[in-house]
Amino acid sequence: MPTLKDVAVEAGVALGTVSRVINHEPSVSPELVARVEKAIRTLDYQPNVLGRNLRRRRTGTIGVVVPDITALFFAELVKQVEKAAMEVGYSVLIGNSANSRQIEDLYLSKLSDSGLDGMIFSSSADDDAHVIREGAALVAVDRELSGFDFIASNHEVGAREVVRHLVDLGHRRIACISGPATMPVFQQRLAGYRSVVETGLKELGISPETYTRFEPLDSMRGIDAAHSLLELPERPTAVFATTDQQAIGVLRACGDCGLRVPEEMSVVGFDDIPLADLVNPRLTTVRQPIEQIGRLAVERLLLRMGSTDEPAQRWLLDTELRHRESSAPPGQRRKT
Repeated sequence: MPTLKDVAVEAGVALGTVSRVINHEPSVSPELVARVEKAIRTLDYQPNVLGRNLRRRRTGTIGVVVPDITALFFAELVKQVEKAAMEVGYSVLIGNSANSRQIEDLYLSKLSDSGLDGMIFSSSADDDAHVIREGAALVAVDRELSGFDFIASNHEVGAREVVRHLVDLGHRRIACISGPATMPVFQQRLAGYRSVVETGLKELGISPETYTRFEPLDSMRGIDAAHSLLELPERPTAVFATTDQQAIGVLRACGDCGLRVPEEMSVVGFDDIPLADLVNPRLTTVRQPIEQIGRLAVERLLLRMGSTDEPAQRWLLDTELRHRESSAPPGQRRKT
């Protein structure tokens, strides 16, 4: 379905201009109004519900709650949500739950008490852990909540692609460092990894469990897990870390052990945080479409803040493999 951004691109105007036209603000020139209205007709965009939402808003404020604001993925997500919201006239209240269900429930009570017009929410737990008022204007991102719109990257496919990249380079002994096994995001990334390597490892007489390490959320450094993998009798030739933060920890562990990356060990991650392009060697990883996630979340939330009976929908957005310098065929020297 076409989005506000699609209309803006079609009309060749800023997203805020589209919003002002939809809300019949007199500050927009007739020429721009005509271009936006033509784009709306061309794309068959349905703006009426959105327009009613903006006119009926109570506080002009939406909330965005994430489990860990210090995680660079969530910091960037908050930035993109705030940017998209401000373009359509909304301010944003940012909440960091610190992976606490109690804090999350406190923020959700603000939504139920009408202190916020709506909320973009990433839970630290499964959907049975929270009581949310039926009909609440809420959009879930990255972690799914039953009964609400859900937007995330396709974690399993992204993981499969980056691990397949290692296989294509010639690696067979590929290990994995994952986040908590109970969290769906890491379950999906681990599933992508195992779908590629499981058969090959078994043919080598290696149990996939032997090559898998899990880290708690309050650690996620990758260093200790990497050391335990590097000490195995049959040391892997490549490591897939389910976050870039962990992957950077693997780079550190390889340095501690005197292993050159990628000559003696290839390392890949997931997320494409800014540091991935700054470490040495630059990290091969999976890029999430964070800007697209943030904008779509705001658009869906604006829709949910009005009177709509549209059932909850799910979006799994495409990721992108970013091949840099930390991965190479086994034994191949890095180009300088």
